[in-house]
Amino acid sequence: GSFHSRAEEQLRLWAAWCEGAAEKGPPPARWAVRQRWEHGEDITLYSSPVLADSLLYSRLWSRAYGAVLTSATLTALGRFDRLQSRAGLPSSSRFVVVPSSFRYGEMATVEVPAMDVMPADDGFTEALIKKLPALWASEKAVLVLFTARRQMHSVRDALAGDYPDLITTQDDMSKGEVLRKHCQRVDEGHPSVLFGVASFAEGIDLPGRYLDHVIITRLPFSVPDDPIEASLAEWVTGRGGNPFMEITVPDASIRLVQAVGRLLRTESDTGRVTILDRRIVARRYGQLLLDALPPFRRIIER
Repeated sequence: GSFHSRAEEQLRLWAAWCEGAAEKGPPPARWAVRQRWEHGEDITLYSSPVLADSLLYSRLWSRAYGAVLTSATLTALGRFDRLQSRAGLPSSSRFVVVPSSFRYGEMATVEVPAMDVMPADDGFTEALIKKLPALWASEKAVLVLFTARRQMHSVRDALAGDYPDLITTQDDMSKGEVLRKHCQRVDEGHPSVLFGVASFAEGIDLPGRYLDHVIITRLPFSVPDDPIEASLAEWVTGRGGNPFMEITVPDASIRLVQAVGRLLRTESDTGRVTILDRRIVARRYGQLLLDALPPFRRIIER
């Protein structure tokens, strides 16, 4: 019954906490969460695999006669290494990048304008407030992507008075309602600007006239504050590796490709992508991120 199931779950948890380092892959992530109450506190223990490679291999790849995986974001920085290691794919797996039918160089541009500040600087939010109106002035349908809700709302609050009814954030209403409102404004001939965070960088489809400009305010780097990600970074460091280049940059590359992919949804779409994070041209890893994007025509201000 339920008691037996809970006992088995506890057994698995304690076994995972006692498990030593794995021969090849990282050990399980283990962490505790303390919750304080008025009359006491609870401490809850957790354990989770850091990677699903061994599970996928034993449950899927080793049993399947054959499998085909397709996606626009299987590569990271143009390579399949991350996919093969994290998904536990056999060494005999074959990989291929199929050329797109999109004429990227004719359909869109990726632009990196001059910025006086970097994202880590105190004045970056103020710089966005000053820069964005000029960027969206010539387009009817714009998506502005942020990496933090707090910054998104700060920019929106600063601009809403000068641009009433123009800006809609993804938190204003349900996702479906936000997109319907945006499309309705475009259909009526009015400009519309969407503000969104991560879920709008990968989960929306606005073809044709419903989107002609994607503005990326900041490169989508994750912070390893999640216990599982932190455990993976610790394991990579222990092997003498560089977690930033081996984990953070490839993960950011996938997210950036997904964000840029919001622009061209059909073979007749056109538009532009603007990246306001100058690290993409000022840092060594920036060139890797740029080269992993579709081959849009580049316009980079020095």
